[in-house]
Amino acid sequence: MIISLTNHKGGVGKTTLAINIAFCIATKKQKVLLIDADPQGKVLQWQAICDNKSFDAIHHPMDTLHADIIELAKGYECIVIDAPPSNLDINLSILLTTKLAIIPIEPSPLSIWASKNTVSLIKDARRHNSRLEGHFLISRKVVGTSLGRDVREELNAIDMAIADTEICQRTDFVKSLREGLSVLQYAPGGEATKEISRLCTEINFDDSCSLRYLTDIRRNIDDYKVGVTEKRQHPRRVPLVSVDFAVQGRAYRGFIHNISAGGAFIETRESFEVGAEITMTFLSSKDRKPIKVTGEIVRSGPQGIGVRFKVAQRDTMIKAVTHESQSAN
Repeated sequence: MIISLTNHKGGVGKTTLAINIAFCIATKKQKVLLIDADPQGKVLQWQAICDNKSFDAIHHPMDTLHADIIELAKGYECIVIDAPPSNLDINLSILLTTKLAIIPIEPSPLSIWASKNTVSLIKDARRHNSRLEGHFLISRKVVGTSLGRDVREELNAIDMAIADTEICQRTDFVKSLREGLSVLQYAPGGEATKEISRLCTEINFDDSCSLRYLTDIRRNIDDYKVGVTEKRQHPRRVPLVSVDFAVQGRAYRGFIHNISAGGAFIETRESFEVGAEITMTFLSSKDRKPIKVTGEIVRSGPQGIGVRFKVAQRDTMIKAVTHESQSAN
């Protein structure tokens, strides 16, 4: 089982939940790995306070998790991933490997609005990971108020399941983190512990993190690849990275599905006219510097658009794609 805690909005309790879910699963005699994919590395900071060895944890804030997961998951029955806020590429990579994505939601309009971007990203990731499921989790609910019920009614309008369990804003969560403990260790009989236990009971752990499951995920991604050996004028790579692009003065965001020195295919639900000029901006995997290119839309369909780069910019793209190919080998 691979579980991720994800939401584009920060401060919704992802790390707190990831730590406590990992500990709770470990008490069920499962070998658990917690992957801290947030560049801030808060999980390892927590673990270092009292050298807590209840489960293994690593810091892996990379957008290559979908390629690295088979090696990282060896020997583990369950993987819990703490996703960073805002970083689209890392979150996409996480969702490409995830079986259950938990989206913590505060009882706040800001949290609900931000969650729509996360839901959209989950739907995009499902094109490559058909096993991916998403569940809202009402988190940091104020005890003794109707806010949990109110936010649940608003979430019903979004096409995503909602966990029955609700996590309240309790001081035991904060105090346990300061001590380098899970809340189950800090307050075994407390209400916070009962909430985490109920959540873990609600999660189905029957789908173990098997090599076959991970291989199937990787195969689903590879099935979409054009590949570097394809017989084209310009060999293609499949980075699966986010791209900002502009067409006729309007800005959009999508994912580069494959790219070569001559052009690219962008996954997007938007519809565009063939022949329209397009400007694309994305980050180089080598030094994370922005690459900006212009081109022409030569194909448009329900899955996305095909773009042909302008001839004057192909030398730049040849260098970029050549580096991608060397990095992948």
